Amino acid sequence: MNVAVALSGGIDSAVAAYLLKEAGHEVWGIHMIHHSTGEEALPQVRRVAEILKIPLETVDLKGVFEQEVIRPFMDAYARGLTPNPCPLCNKRVKLGILMEKALAMGAQRVATGHYARVEKGPRLLKGLDRGKDQSYFLALLSRDQLERLALPLGTKTRKTVEDKARELGLTGKGEIKSSQEICFLKGHYTRLLKKGGIDPGPGPVVDPNGKVLGTHKGYIHYTLGQRRGLRVATGKPVYVVRIIPEENTVVVGPAEALMKRGVKLAWVHWIRPPSGPSPWELKVKIRYRHREALARVDEKGLSITFMEPQRAPTPGQLAVFYLEEEVLGGGEISENSD
Repeated sequence: MNVAVALSGGIDSAVAAYLLKEAGHEVWGIHMIHHSTGEEALPQVRRVAEILKIPLETVDLKGVFEQEVIRPFMDAYARGLTPNPCPLCNKRVKLGILMEKALAMGAQRVATGHYARVEKGPRLLKGLDRGKDQSYFLALLSRDQLERLALPLGTKTRKTVEDKARELGLTGKGEIKSSQEICFLKGHYTRLLKKGGIDPGPGPVVDPNGKVLGTHKGYIHYTLGQRRGLRVATGKPVYVVRIIPEENTVVVGPAEALMKRGVKLAWVHWIRPPSGPSPWELKVKIRYRHREALARVDEKGLSITFMEPQRAPTPGQLAVFYLEEEVLGGGEISENSD
């Protein structure tokens, strides 16, 4: 089978390419130059291709990436949200435009270094290495995208991949690093926002009753559940419990104010909708590092009620639905409630 591997310069995609080649597939690399970091990674990507002895194609997607990922990321923060750009990038760019280009070049499948699995159906499943599982980031993919996707690392552990990378000479002296979660950021995300003209400046920090407790440096610097950097003295720990962007106001409160039982979604994408009558009992993950929790989900998937309160469901983050090991879909959190 002719397989194009989306090479990032990290060891995960490199080892994915190696495994496919060892399995007898016709393997070649495709690298998207999507931001300045994409260009900086090119020497690493070329080195991977040389070590693995596979052809390499590069595609300049900076304009597409700016429109489909960076601008929505910035706009979300301007609206007081805390976005995760990776699922959107996977859907629209890496396994959207880049996949289309790879298929047009003759690929029958496109592979990535994600730790997740695709089975017939298609069904998207968690990676077997639960500590590294990245199925969350693929929850917005369409069934057509999943049909054309290969995930060689889904049955591997991160340690196995690191060992193989050392064996192949892909590591050493820091030349090839693991992929970072938000690849286009250099430094703190607020640097990017300010460069794009999003800088609200100082504003009030208030308690839930509206009492002014201090001054913050701009609401874009804060997210729900945050404790550090508030610069207020209340005699007890307080956390960000709400952001009001139109007033440039940050609301703080005690830890218990972060515990929420209800979540509303702005929209939902189903890979495979649940069967049977609603409300459905599913497990829901409200951020990548969150341990999924049992919840009831309404017939449209837009209203989630957790069996136990969850800490700081954050508008802008992706809520992903799981049925045992399978990812059924996901949607953007728009608000939470007690």
